[in-house]
Amino acid sequence: MGTGASTSRQQWTAADEDNTAVEDVRPRTAANANLPTNDMTGMTKLVEAKNKFLKIKSKEKNTACFQKQLDGTDIIKELYKRMDPTVTQPDSGDIKGDIQLSLKYNHKQQLLLVKVIRARDLVPRDLNGNSDPYAVLDLVPDMNEEGQKKTGYKSKTLNPVFNEIFSFQLDQSCIADTKLRVAVWDHDFFGEDDFNGEGVVDLSTISLGTGTYTDWFMLQLATDFSIKGELEISLEYEEPETLIVTIHKAFNVKAGNTLRNTSDAFVKCAISGTSFQYETKVVSGTLCPEFEETFEFTVPPEEFSSRAVLFHIFDKEAVGSNNSLGQVNIELKYLDLDEPIRKRYPLADLKNESYKRAEWAQTALAQEFREAMYAHALYRHPIFLRGIETKGRKMYSLSSRGAGSSSKVFLVNGIPG
Repeated sequence: MGTGASTSRQQWTAADEDNTAVEDVRPRTAANANLPTNDMTGMTKLVEAKNKFLKIKSKEKNTACFQKQLDGTDIIKELYKRMDPTVTQPDSGDIKGDIQLSLKYNHKQQLLLVKVIRARDLVPRDLNGNSDPYAVLDLVPDMNEEGQKKTGYKSKTLNPVFNEIFSFQLDQSCIADTKLRVAVWDHDFFGEDDFNGEGVVDLSTISLGTGTYTDWFMLQLATDFSIKGELEISLEYEEPETLIVTIHKAFNVKAGNTLRNTSDAFVKCAISGTSFQYETKVVSGTLCPEFEETFEFTVPPEEFSSRAVLFHIFDKEAVGSNNSLGQVNIELKYLDLDEPIRKRYPLADLKNESYKRAEWAQTALAQEFREAMYAHALYRHPIFLRGIETKGRKMYSLSSRGAGSSSKVFLVNGIPG
């Protein structure tokens, strides 16, 4: 994970001076045409941001994390994560909360300034009912290779206050095509940190004229911005209530096999609000798979206003879960189906759309692991959960006969070794 430096308050306030008499030249679109300029240039009461570098190297833990008391539940959590990482992975029902950001743009220096103010109502990721949250920021696409920038973490809270400012070099001409991604993570003593949601700010939809834009942004599942390509589809409606869907071809999809630069693609097709779905054949070894398959759905005309046709293209995996190559959602209320429609639609990661926020599939075994993990934390069993030895070398192990797996954690003088 890359590092980033907090920007000084002087640079934040300097943007107001540099932007004097500068008009909002952001291209006006249907999405932002009616948005007012949120001019808050008089933000003189901003809490002073930390003016220091967060020197945290890739894959290196911040040594400050060991200044607080190590708890037995931290060990239980890591043991279960090592046996099955899915026990702490969030699903769409397990992400909530918001993050508050302030943004302004320095036209003279071509700088986007972002203040991470606070987050609220986060989901507890630690077994003690709290989290140790921090935020990671980056731009998509990252045209100037700014990399990720990171706040310090806050200990044992679901409502952290950060008040840290970061800057990104961003040409004014690129603002409309850029998104700001702010992810919240839970800092762990061991192994990998836990994802706790992200907010995505489409810079084309907000005003970055001469003022400051401040708002709360909802946290959601991580968006895969590497998805690309198009899916060619035909729709035809036959009275009294038959929707005929033809999946023709996909173009330039993401490579599921990066070594061979190919995918083994297939498409699932369904109608929102119904349980029935179709699935095409698998077309192997290409980034432009041709399917030419037709399916029929029963959709009464009176349901058009509340229904959408959902397409999800996958890369078939021989072992494990199939990888998503993108989705297309077509709302029927916007279509005139008096004549057949044939069109290419861009593929995107749409799992955060309202009609796609179903829980991620989980195996029964993973669910058992999760329930056992929380039971151990609740009843403080085994006995080491009531106190951790801070001297000498200790090993803690966990095994499951049913799953045929085990895990181990080592501590040296109370610190993970």
